Amino acid sequence: MKDRLFSGPDVDEALAVAAASLGLPRAELRYVVLDPGTAGGRGLKPTPARIAVLLREPSRPSAAPRSGEAAPAPPPDPRARLRETIRAIAEAGGLDVEAELEETDEALVVRLRGPDQAFFLGPEGKGEVLRAAEHLLQRLHGAALQPRFLRVTCEGFRERRDQALAEDARRLAEAVRADGQPREMPPLNAYERRVVHVALQGEPGVTTFSVGEGPSRRVTVAPAGPAGSGTEGPDGGE
Repeated sequence: MKDRLFSGPDVDEALAVAAASLGLPRAELRYVVLDPGTAGGRGLKPTPARIAVLLREPSRPSAAPRSGEAAPAPPPDPRARLRETIRAIAEAGGLDVEAELEETDEALVVRLRGPDQAFFLGPEGKGEVLRAAEHLLQRLHGAALQPRFLRVTCEGFRERRDQALAEDARRLAEAVRADGQPREMPPLNAYERRVVHVALQGEPGVTTFSVGEGPSRRVTVAPAGPAGSGTEGPDGGE
C-alpha cells in the first residue's frame, strides 16, 4: 500500500487534481481528508484542502511452484494490512498516532492513541475525520474481517458517542409514546444503528426499524403494534 498527497482550494478540487494526476476516475479514488481547508476572509488567509489517496500496489501474477520450491506465502493477515494503512495515513498527514487493536466476539476495535489523536476528533469534538477514517478502513479491509464489525475510536470518544446516541433514542421513544407519531434518527452507520436498536430493546410501546440505502440509512422509532411492545431484531441490510 502506498499513498499520494494532493491539495486544492477545496476538497472537490483536490480530488479533481488527484484523479487527473493518477489517470483514475474520481469514483475509484480511496482517500482520506487530512485538512478540509478554509476559505479565509476577515483578514485570514485561505488554506488549501489536503487529501491522501491510498493506492494498492499492482498485483503480480503468481507462477505455480516448481518441484522442490516452497509454496507461495499465505495472504497477509488483514490486521497487519490494517496497521499498514493507518501508518500510511499518519505519515501522509504528519500525525503522531499509533493504533492498538482489540478483538471481541462482535468487533475488531482500532484505538488511535498519541499526541495528535485530537486531529481525528475535529475542533468541535464530533469526530468527522474519525468516521471518515473508519469508512475508509471498512471499505479496504472490512470484507476480510467479517463477520466482525470494524470500529475506529479515540480514547473516550466512542463511549461518549454511544451514550449520546442511546440518550437521543430514548428521548425519541418518549415522544413517540406521548403522541403516537413515528420519528427518525439522523443517518447512521451500521454500528450506530445497532446501538440505537439495542438501547430501545427494553423500551415499552415502541418498535424500531431501518429505512433508506447506503449512507442515508437511518433508524425509525415507531409505536409498537397491537401484538406487543419492544423493538425489531437485527438491523436488516447491514
